[in-house]
Order: sequence, then C-alpha cells, then structure tokens
Amino acid sequence: MPISPTTAAALPRPVGPVLAALFLFGSLLATAAPAAAAPVASTQDPSVARSEWMSAIPDHTGLAALSIPGTHDTGAWRGTVWSRTQDLTLSEQLDSGVRFLDVRTRHYRDAFPIHHGAEYLNLNFTDVVTDIGAFLAENPTETVLMRMKKEHTEAENTRSYEETLDHYIEANPDTRDVLSERLWVPSQGTEGVPDLGEVRGRIVIVQDFSASRDYGIHWNGPALDVQDDYRVPTLFDIPAKWESARAHFDAAASGPDEVLHVNHLSGSGAPLANPREVAWGALGIRGVNPRAVDHLSASGAHRTGVVVMDFPSQELTDLVIAHNPD
Repeated sequence: MPISPTTAAALPRPVGPVLAALFLFGSLLATAAPAAAAPVASTQDPSVARSEWMSAIPDHTGLAALSIPGTHDTGAWRGTVWSRTQDLTLSEQLDSGVRFLDVRTRHYRDAFPIHHGAEYLNLNFTDVVTDIGAFLAENPTETVLMRMKKEHTEAENTRSYEETLDHYIEANPDTRDVLSERLWVPSQGTEGVPDLGEVRGRIVIVQDFSASRDYGIHWNGPALDVQDDYRVPTLFDIPAKWESARAHFDAAASGPDEVLHVNHLSGSGAPLANPREVAWGALGIRGVNPRAVDHLSASGAHRTGVVVMDFPSQELTDLVIAHNPD
C-alpha cells in the first residue's frame, strides 16, 4: 500500500487573552457535554438490535422514505480539536445504528488516504472498505450509504481519481473482493434512489465527484435535497444553524417521497466555535444536538431523511431510527 501523508492542519493563531480564555473554557464545557446527555432506551422494538434495525423495514420501502442516522467526516475520530468530529470508530458507528458515512478521500500517490481538510486521519480507503464489508457480512439486512468526496489537494498521482477508484474496485487485492460483492451498481442513466430490498447487504456510493460514469446516487443530483450550512462563526450563531436544520426536518417530513433529504446538524467556525461546541454547546449556549433531541422527541413526522451529525449520542441516533415506518 502506498505510504500516506502525515500532514496536519495548522492551529489558529492566538486571538487575544480574553477570547483565548473564553475559548478554552468553552472547549472544556463542550468536551464534557455529551456525558451530560443521558442516553435513553431506543424507541424501536427492543427485539431488533441497532446493528440490524433495517431488518424490520419492508423491501419495497425506498431509501428516500427512511430516517437514516449519519456521521459527518466519519473518519475523524482522532485528530486536532478542529478536525475531530466523532467519538466512535467507523465500526462502532455502524454498530450504533449509523448507516450514512461521509468519507473524505484525498487523491495522493494513486491512493485514497482519508483526510479532514489538510489533516491526514491515519486511515485509508482500504480500512473503510474492510470495516464496512465486515459489518455487512454480519448484518446482511442492512445497507450503507457512503458519500465519497474529494478532499484537500491532489498530489503525486499518475492517474485520475476515477481510475484510482476503479483500481480499488477491480484490482486492489485488499478491496476488490468486498467491492465486487457489496457495491451497488446503478443502471446507467438512472437518477433515482433505490428501494431497500435492492441494496440490502450492499454499499451505495453517494457520488460527490466528477466521473465519466455513474457510481451511485449523485450528491448534487435531482434525487437529493441537501442542507449543509456548516459555517457557524461563533457560538452565538448556533441558533441560526439550528434553524436551518429544523427547517430541513420540516422539508423532509412534507417533501416528495422519492427525494432523499440530507440534513447536516454539523458545523464549525474556527477559531471561535469548534465542531464539538457546535454539536453540544458551551458557555451556556445549547448546541445543535440537544436541540435536535428535543425536536425529534416531540415530532410525529414519518421521516427525517438522512441526519448527518458530529459527536452524536446514542439517544440522538436512536431517535432518528425511531422515525422509520413500522
């Protein structure tokens, strides 16, 4: 396997003693916040494990009709305070009920190391494929949506991004067997979202890159409706971020059944609001995640769409799953 880069994102420059003190205090509060949100029992049938919650849903149900927990920058369970967005590994996320993964691939030396911005996360595409394949082998009733996005700068390549992806699919000995068995291949020219029965046990690529052919569902295509207002310049902008997310919950509840709604709860704004603070709050300001817990606990909506989260608690993940059809 090619040696992956170990570049790290530069930390922000100091912003003055008062702001620095506020920032440090807020970071400490935000780090502790998830522990304060006590998990609740899943509202799903307790006989259905989180690792196989899709087994209770009929085959004819379209993916666009589902409520699907997802993670933003899925591979960022390690890194600096600015790049880290998760507490669970990829396998742990899948076991917790997450079915939408946000996989950021840098094209470097004809391989796909996983990055968050400039920072390499000590994870590679081979690791991602291996972990998803192992999960689906154990849980064949499930499907995993995998957004693939180019990240950071391309460097030292002898082929295109598409050719490298084809190498993983067709030739790489560590990934070809899993992908040949597990990768869902859409009919050429098809722009819709498949039914669950068509993709059980499979990986569905959500294609956020240009290519000469279709690898899955197009990120910017007509079958998706995406909310990703990720810029949260300060903690005081969290309420505005939540309003964007809340409005998209409403859109998912009332929108066309064939459109897959993707709603990002995630956000950040260096140097005054890191991802954990936006998720869980700091300095007395409630984060997006507890607001989403309150909203989903009270909502009778038949679907949420894909809910893409930073540092989700099990309670929040369970609440998304609970909005699926009986």
